[in-house]
Amino acid sequence: MELEESAIISEIKAIFESENESAIHDAIAYIHENGSLKTLPLLFDLLVATPSDNIKNDIYNCLADTKDKNATSIFIEALHDSRYVNEKARLLSVMWQSNLDFSKHTADFIQLLLMENYETALEAYTIIEICANILTEDEKAKYKKAISEALANEKSEKSALLEATLEVLQ
Repeated sequence: MELEESAIISEIKAIFESENESAIHDAIAYIHENGSLKTLPLLFDLLVATPSDNIKNDIYNCLADTKDKNATSIFIEALHDSRYVNEKARLLSVMWQSNLDFSKHTADFIQLLLMENYETALEAYTIIEICANILTEDEKAKYKKAISEALANEKSEKSALLEATLEVLQ
């Protein structure tokens, strides 16, 4: 079975490296229906390699339907990978749409909330909001302290978002 999966992954890689948009679309559909954790990095790589908005949308739809709880680390790795810097807001959106439990990575989302542009911060806020009920009181206190310190110096539209995050963490 491992050999068969390896062959499938090799075939998908070859298709993704082609310029045949129809075949790429079909390969993404195959991953959507039959994919494993091993196929997720292929999708992330294609995300930055393709100029096609249609293919990107197919990838995002596929990623949003990820249900394997072990995929969270792959998503977090992508958030930290500089190749995906222009995709952060959309990746965060996909992450909260997936309904996977990202609560163990709340510190990453707090950092994005504080450091990134408004659009990315808003998507990070959405994940923090989803995770808030799972966090311990100590975690909430730590995050509220960091947000309060940042809020004291925030002069942009993000200040309202930071205030809303403090409310969510009450």
